Amino acid sequence: MEKGRGIFSGDSGSKPRHCSREHKFEGKIQVIGDIFQFTVDVSEFSPEDVIITSSNNLLEVHAEKLGEDGTVTNTFSHRCTLPSDVDPVSVTVSMGSSGVVTVRAHRM
Repeated sequence: MEKGRGIFSGDSGSKPRHCSREHKFEGKIQVIGDIFQFTVDVSEFSPEDVIITSSNNLLEVHAEKLGEDGTVTNTFSHRCTLPSDVDPVSVTVSMGSSGVVTVRAHRM
C-alpha cells in the first residue's frame, strides 16, 4: 500500500477540534508458521471511520468517530513495525463483521 492511502477510509477532510476518549492498544501479534499476523479490535468504529496505512514496514491503524456537531468523540491509533523478514508485497488487510482488523503477511 502507498503511504497515506487507507483501505478503509472515511476521511471527510475536517480537522478534529478535541478528543474526548482515546483507546489503548488491544490487539494481538502472532507468528504462525511463515505468516506474520496482527489483529486489532476496532469494533467501536464503523468501517468508514478506520484508516489503515503502510509505509517502510510501518503499519498504522487509525480510527476516529465524529459527533453530530463535528467534534471527535472517540479515537484509536496504533502503530506496528512489520518484521524485517516480512515480504511487504504480501501484506493483506481485512476487517471482519465483528470489527476486528486482521493484517497478514508472508515471511521470507
